Amino acid sequence: MSRLHLRPLSFYLKLIAATLVATVLGLIFLASFLMAAILTIPLTSQVCCETPARFGADYEPVSFTTTDGLTLRGWYVPPRNSAPAAGRNAVIILIHSYYADRRQTLPVAEMLFKHGYGLLMYDQRASGESDGGTRSLGRLDIPDLAQAANYLAARHENLKIGAYGCSMGGAIALAGAVGVPQVRAIAVDAPSPLSWPEYHPAFSLRDPFSLPITALYFGMVGLRSWALPPTSSLDAAHNYGPRPILLISTGQGGEFARVSAYFEAAPGPKTHWNLPDSSHCAAPSTHPQEYERHLVEFFATALLDQP
Repeated sequence: MSRLHLRPLSFYLKLIAATLVATVLGLIFLASFLMAAILTIPLTSQVCCETPARFGADYEPVSFTTTDGLTLRGWYVPPRNSAPAAGRNAVIILIHSYYADRRQTLPVAEMLFKHGYGLLMYDQRASGESDGGTRSLGRLDIPDLAQAANYLAARHENLKIGAYGCSMGGAIALAGAVGVPQVRAIAVDAPSPLSWPEYHPAFSLRDPFSLPITALYFGMVGLRSWALPPTSSLDAAHNYGPRPILLISTGQGGEFARVSAYFEAAPGPKTHWNLPDSSHCAAPSTHPQEYERHLVEFFATALLDQP
């Protein structure tokens, strides 16, 4: 009878350690892949049931074409705040956040509509009723703001154009307005980081996997959408140029610190308004009167020369 040959204990310890490392790395890769898949999957659907008519606005369905041939669809409300002959028409482009469509901007649209501003609300790529096969963490959406501004300029002469967005919509407005002088002023609420270096969490023993998962899924989003981050939100704030900008944040934690950094980078004229007792993109609901007043006063000064 042959004797069972046993390996040294160190062999089995190394085997167990290698198995654990391979399992952890596999789980990190799987989590990153699933996050990238969720972040890039299209969210197209029919936009119905809620429109600007809910606050009495006359609107029309519109569309414009991106530089790579996609059709983006939305709503247009003409301005009512001044006479066209005076060249003081003002239209605000409203850009929705990432997991949404144009309906998400309706509360802010109502605030601006009450004061006569025109509105252009459109679905981002692969969202709502717009064309597109993948979402890209805003990377492919940035140039579309220029096309939206060109669409408005073709409809009206002497038009004053502003832009507003929250979260990823704010980041798209911020980066999209760089090099687009038609957009004369932007109000951005908690603009998201566009690049991993400005987003990545610090390594912590309490959560050691956040850093590698985040690093991997940012790269995977680029592979799935064939788009690298064209800029960071911090660089966009710096390169936006000497045009009026209103930066909004909530709380006293990471969002406040990040928006404060954008404020420091912006050349101005600039304003940073923080709401410590609200939360991400919730201020239009938690502080509607204050939010409306700040937006209207900002755009009145920036676009209509009204103190």
